Amino acid sequence: MQKKLIAMAVGATIAAAPFVAAQADVKLWGRLEVELVNIDGGKFDNYTQQGDANGMSRFGIDASKDLGNGLKAIGRYAFKMDPSNGADDSARDQWVGLKGGFGAFQIGRLPAHYKMTGGVKWDPYTATFMEARRSGGMSGDALGHNGFLNDVISYASPKLGPVAFTLGYIADETPLGEAADGTPNGALNGTFTGGISGNFGPVEVIGAYTNANRSSLSDIKQGKVGVRYKGNGLTAALQYEDVDNVGSIRVNGNRVAGPKSGKITFANLGYKFGNTLIAGNYGKTDADNNQGDVDYAAIGATYFLAKKVRAYVGYAVTESDNKYNMYGAGMRYDF
Repeated sequence: MQKKLIAMAVGATIAAAPFVAAQADVKLWGRLEVELVNIDGGKFDNYTQQGDANGMSRFGIDASKDLGNGLKAIGRYAFKMDPSNGADDSARDQWVGLKGGFGAFQIGRLPAHYKMTGGVKWDPYTATFMEARRSGGMSGDALGHNGFLNDVISYASPKLGPVAFTLGYIADETPLGEAADGTPNGALNGTFTGGISGNFGPVEVIGAYTNANRSSLSDIKQGKVGVRYKGNGLTAALQYEDVDNVGSIRVNGNRVAGPKSGKITFANLGYKFGNTLIAGNYGKTDADNNQGDVDYAAIGATYFLAKKVRAYVGYAVTESDNKYNMYGAGMRYDF
């Protein structure tokens, strides 16, 4: 049923495009990615996967309406898909809001501000088999660098000199799913999330914090700081997290054993020349209370056939309960 509704929504948007364009600015956009990956280690014996196991493929509708006096109404409706194995149709960010000289207010389903400050924006392999999140290099799950939070009231400031910040609050009780070991995470109630970034020439400095107030269990606190240099083709980044919820550890989307809480270090070094990017990642999760550390590393090469078309190849390794080696290649098209 949901797939039919999505198809109807897309079809209606395309059919109504001439009329809608006269009323508001509406953009239909998407990304398509397919990978071929070999995993070896633990329960995987030269196991081959094709598809988009890490969720880069998606489509969405962005809309804005000029209300006058510098004020705009804005909205987004987005879904995940898998072009190799059929539509996934799970919900991504979906929200409505207002934007002006004061910044932007949004209400609805959004990624945690923790996730979008540094984090996934600093990893050149986000949503590929080489990504740092859930692999030992960054925290995962909705309170870390994966997924979305429901019932969020969000504010994003305008630039205040070199600095900008975001704040989010969840007043409604929102089920949070299960922890890495399968135990329930309770429901979010009265949760705060926020991030701050400062851009000083080629250097960006970030900090982010989340305090998830769970109705039936102890609170979850997530904090991180980071610094990144980007200039003259060179990128170098370092991020450090101290988290109560590491999130599930996975290899190309497949869950493996991992700790509940710990300190996580992520480092990235990359160099782009012409249409080619060579980049490497390193990550280390130092688990609390001897739960078992996780080590991660990735190296790859990306070639941009056009601004929105890329192909890549690389290697990644995650070591937790076992050592998991991954070799693969993929192609991505943004439209």
